Amino acid sequence: MIARLTLAALLVSSSAVAASVSIEYKDGVFRVAGITFRPEQASAEASGFVVHTEASKDPLFGTYAVENGQLTFRPRFPLSPEVTYIADISGASDLVIPARKSSGPAAHVVRMYPSSPVLPSNELKLYLVFSAPMQGGDDIWRKIHLVDSNGTPAYLPFVTLEQPLWNRDYTRLTVLFDPGRIKRGVKPNVDLGPVLVEGKHYTLILDKDIKDATGQPMVEPFRHDFIAGPAERRGIDPKAWKVTEPHSGTTEPLVIDFGRPLDYALLGDVFQVAGVPGAGTVADGETEWRFQPSQPWTAGSHQLIVDMALEDQAGNRIGRPFDVDTMTAPVERITATTFALPFRVN
Repeated sequence: MIARLTLAALLVSSSAVAASVSIEYKDGVFRVAGITFRPEQASAEASGFVVHTEASKDPLFGTYAVENGQLTFRPRFPLSPEVTYIADISGASDLVIPARKSSGPAAHVVRMYPSSPVLPSNELKLYLVFSAPMQGGDDIWRKIHLVDSNGTPAYLPFVTLEQPLWNRDYTRLTVLFDPGRIKRGVKPNVDLGPVLVEGKHYTLILDKDIKDATGQPMVEPFRHDFIAGPAERRGIDPKAWKVTEPHSGTTEPLVIDFGRPLDYALLGDVFQVAGVPGAGTVADGETEWRFQPSQPWTAGSHQLIVDMALEDQAGNRIGRPFDVDTMTAPVERITATTFALPFRVN
């Protein structure tokens, strides 16, 4: 409390200091500039810096930190576009973020991944891609449903995280099936059984009132029908991949056929062709990756560098299945973070 009073007195009594203090909000972080803070002032009480809504003086939940002498505040939840926020530091400076309304078209779900109409019964992740940035609150879980062919809702099928897994621009949501219902022999699987049963039909439903970043509901509900197929419990084996090598002097794509669907989002991050600039794309069905060079290939040996974090639809990784009985079939410990897949351009 003493630290707060001291800082407040400094800001109020010195017009020069107060005039130089400013608050900015960028990339989900509030920052106070114009005055240097000490590490022990990283709190509302010690700094006098509070962020609240127009309707309430109660501070937002979040994390304070002092970074290179600059005070920062990261709200626990993304700001709602329908709410006006006020950031204030001891009456010396404030920042108002007004509520805003949309004038553009309503958002919709562009696509769900995996894109196949048949998913393994031990499917681990779904990706929902939206046409515009969306709100990020945890109330979204009440608006996502999984039902069987009779319309019966699945019981607690997903991991309802307090902070949903959005990408950086809030256009792609990761939905996780409960891993405890997938792994055989663990209590949730034994007590409740798997979420998806092989051979059964299911529908994923998103309510229309899921809102975009401006507070506007979706243009329509989203429905995606699929069938649960056989479980996939094999580790990924790069030796089984089919590589179509390009010819020198051309910009033909390098094509990697995996022979089975892999994780859509990871496929966009885990590959790099050593020393060759270009861009990769994921083919429909997530069974193929194509690399288009930005300049003609040179003849000789090349390498595709693959991050070992690569997974398939069921969470199986390179040489390491997601669901395995380690007592009867121990898995070799893999410590490498990448491996190189050689190919040749003639």
